[in-house]
Amino acid sequence: GELDSMQLFQLRVSAALALLLCSLAAGQVSQCAPADSPRLRFVAQLSVNGCALFVHDTGASDGPHLAVEPLMCVTDSLRGIVPRFDFITQQMYFSVPVLMRDAGMLAEAQRQLRRLSPRSVSFATVTNISVSADTRSSVRVLGFLWTPNETVATLRLGFGEKKVNPIRGFVLQNTPIKNREKIENSTIETLKNVKLSATLLLNGCFHDVDSSVMLQNDSFIEVGVYKQKFLPACRQLRFNRYVKLANCSARVHQRLDIKGHFLIEPRLCHNISSLSSESVRYDYSRDMHYLKLDLVLQDEATRDAVRTQLADLSPRSVDFMRLWTAERSVSSSLSARFEVGPLMAAADWRSAQLRLLCGNWTECRDLRAAVLAEPADLWRHVQWRVTSLVSKQCLLKSNRITSSWRMKPSEDTVSCSSLKSCARLQCASVQRTANSSSAVQLQPDGRCFLKIQERLTGSVSFQRNWTEYETGFGDGTDFWIGLSAIHSLSQGGATLRVEMKLWNGSELHAEYAGFQVGDASTEYRMTYREMLRDRSSVSFDALDHHKVMRFSTMDRDNDIWDASCSNSFGKGGWWFKSYPHFNPNGIFPSKEPRDISYMTWYTGTGYLTLREVRLMLQI
Repeated sequence: GELDSMQLFQLRVSAALALLLCSLAAGQVSQCAPADSPRLRFVAQLSVNGCALFVHDTGASDGPHLAVEPLMCVTDSLRGIVPRFDFITQQMYFSVPVLMRDAGMLAEAQRQLRRLSPRSVSFATVTNISVSADTRSSVRVLGFLWTPNETVATLRLGFGEKKVNPIRGFVLQNTPIKNREKIENSTIETLKNVKLSATLLLNGCFHDVDSSVMLQNDSFIEVGVYKQKFLPACRQLRFNRYVKLANCSARVHQRLDIKGHFLIEPRLCHNISSLSSESVRYDYSRDMHYLKLDLVLQDEATRDAVRTQLADLSPRSVDFMRLWTAERSVSSSLSARFEVGPLMAAADWRSAQLRLLCGNWTECRDLRAAVLAEPADLWRHVQWRVTSLVSKQCLLKSNRITSSWRMKPSEDTVSCSSLKSCARLQCASVQRTANSSSAVQLQPDGRCFLKIQERLTGSVSFQRNWTEYETGFGDGTDFWIGLSAIHSLSQGGATLRVEMKLWNGSELHAEYAGFQVGDASTEYRMTYREMLRDRSSVSFDALDHHKVMRFSTMDRDNDIWDASCSNSFGKGGWWFKSYPHFNPNGIFPSKEPRDISYMTWYTGTGYLTLREVRLMLQI
């Protein structure tokens, strides 16, 4: 009847309202209140085909179900990118394809994650992406064009003026090569500073994650990109001790859940030996020069030193934690003169880079010279508070401030304008006080020599690459001052003195007049005028075999032999020609050897094996 029809209508309305309320309720629940939502747990960072993949555990009760963030990786070459013109906005722009998901990369990720026995591994569902970038860059981010579930997005970048003439815009396609290279380099620099925020839909909940655009096969990635990825705090660690090293200190912790297992916090220690003329570089996107500072996060020398210090505890293993984030504090004095860029970590997490942007090349050059003279003058203005990743399971936030240089009491210093003048002042100080010095040596006849190479204990490996031999390396007893410094000290010719100690305790020496090393353009070619036989205790000139040769290292072969002399005779750097007659940078012996790969001197009839060796230039 009529009443039944009314009741039926009311029931339908009620059902529709109930369905609407359920839908709204479902929409509210999908926002996931913090108390109820399963939190994403960061599981791993993978490297697949040169792109970084960030993997999370969704927290599902029937898991583990693993979700991979969108790739956001630029895989295409940016060389030869063509500008386009947007008629609506009257803007010239470049389109950069950004890979968001890839079936082949996902399959490789599944293979690498098999050890976790996941129930599933898939790309996360992305509902929204927002983009931002450094507004000071000459290249501007105009937009990020992407439809969910598409494999490739488009990042649109603008260059130069906001409004351009369409004809002029297209003419720029035929700009000179130099200008086009600037555009390409600017684009690459800008991409490294593009920040992305993605909203992921997982288990009916929304999760916001921050990331950045990655360049395929890029060796460095900004450290701060990980700070939003959730991991619990470590509870099974106890601070054990500080270990003082040459330039920095190491903080060591003991694991309470694994007996005899010790962990070292990432060091963030400045690698002063890498600071060369090539450290002054140019940022095309900012149109500014900058000084590149290399920092050591992990190294075997530190691990060995810590293991030695822990000998009383009989450690079973000593490993490094991995850097997670590094909160930075910069003094107003430094920030007023130089802009400090983001900390970038290498893909293997063993090293990092920091940029100091200068007003011009001259300022960067002078800053480099100042840091070389006294690193503490820079690093006292920069402090870090480090958070470390432990076994990919939990995070340890250090309760201490870390410095990239150990603020140790310095020895008496002198003011000087160049390396040679500084050495002369140090010689004058030694002559005046009659005190010994690790850097210079005073001869009985009053002549003063600066040590450019010394090997006394074997504490430092001389199996180094070209850059390290160019800039120098070592400690107080075993060191190589650097080819660039030797060139500076020997300009115009200097007297070289070679001192050798044999295994029977005998000491020999040889001196050479007019010793000179060319600059980098000559690949540090070495020559000298003559051997000073009246000032030498050896009769045969073993150095003559190496005269006028360019310097060679294990990664740069400048000898005339069929094979690489450096790789064949101890992997040290030297002015090789063929078989070495003098090999001071060869392998340091632990006992008397019978091999010219070790430190040797040729007498004309045979080889003398050396226990110690030292090279010096008269100042």
